[in-house]
Amino acid sequence: MWALATQGGLMNPLSAMRQVRAQGGKPLVRQLRELLACRLRASPIGVSEYFAYGLWSPELGPDELRQFIGWRQSVLLDQTLNDSRSRVLANDKLVNYLILQHLGLPMPQPLATFTAEGRRIGNETVLRSLDDVRRWLDGDVYPFYVKPISAGYGRGVTGVAGRDGPSLRLLDDRTLALEEFLKAFEFPPYGGMLFQRPVQAHPSIVALTGSKAVCSVRCICLVTPSGPQVHTAFWKIATGKNMLDNFSHGDLGNCLGAVDVRSGRIERAIARLGPGGRVDRHPDTGQPLVGFQLPDWTAALDLVHRASAHFPGLRLQNWDVALCPEGPVLIELNTESELAVPQAISGRGLMDARLRGMLAELEQAQARRRAAVAAGPR
Repeated sequence: MWALATQGGLMNPLSAMRQVRAQGGKPLVRQLRELLACRLRASPIGVSEYFAYGLWSPELGPDELRQFIGWRQSVLLDQTLNDSRSRVLANDKLVNYLILQHLGLPMPQPLATFTAEGRRIGNETVLRSLDDVRRWLDGDVYPFYVKPISAGYGRGVTGVAGRDGPSLRLLDDRTLALEEFLKAFEFPPYGGMLFQRPVQAHPSIVALTGSKAVCSVRCICLVTPSGPQVHTAFWKIATGKNMLDNFSHGDLGNCLGAVDVRSGRIERAIARLGPGGRVDRHPDTGQPLVGFQLPDWTAALDLVHRASAHFPGLRLQNWDVALCPEGPVLIELNTESELAVPQAISGRGLMDARLRGMLAELEQAQARRRAAVAAGPR
């Protein structure tokens, strides 16, 4: 990828290099040398990643630079640590929520499911056809969020506040024609749709953002032989009238915050990737982002640890957790980690001594398992 994704489009690498130099970074020639060195690494770092991660910063020494990983190593980690047969437990939301509900773990209340097969999580309404959906939408069912059963990155997710005749009133005050809304229901890769009751953001988060949008925390958790461990976390911060907290390279105007896993405080925040993307305050309220204490952080970590232990085939898990007045709530589990994002927010590489230790522990456990299989049962 030879263009850097930024808010409002793609930035030419030469423009990014000039921005770095103008901000007191490194001369163009030195940046070029470092770009080449990154590309020639055993685990390559791409051009866009060099700028997104802030590898041009004079504050980073050689040891710190070696801790950053590129998308190739991110994919390899996911493929190595997550068994392909177990991915359905995360990627199919009905299966995932069925497990969470059975365990009694906090999750959004399911209102209805739409599948031709009549699949369901529990006692929610089962909708098998678009006519069923139309009739259901005529009832007292608002507000709700609807999301695809199999999709990620916020694709197909819509928050609906109410009904205005032939249109739906969305949570961000826009309106959407009913028939336009129903088009997503006919997209086969989604595998159907799930309606959920919206959860509420914690009052301290509402005060900071000036919005009722739920700003979830992404917890990247490794399930090791000694137990689950959250290695990295970042906060997805909604702005404006956005009803979703997705970042989408900064195109939606939302921000991201790096979380200190031990304390739950925001260490650093960005509004976009690349040079000039760092921010200290929320763009709408002016409230400080850096230093903000996420509410109920210890309880959130405990919830992720409890949930992740029940998905042993997935050793690298990505949990989105909403911080609500009643405590943390599990929004969803994802595989296929986008490990570029936390590195870009924090300015630190993921492959630190802690992660290397976790991976070594997992490899040793796998070696013992292979040896036991080879030896056979006693």
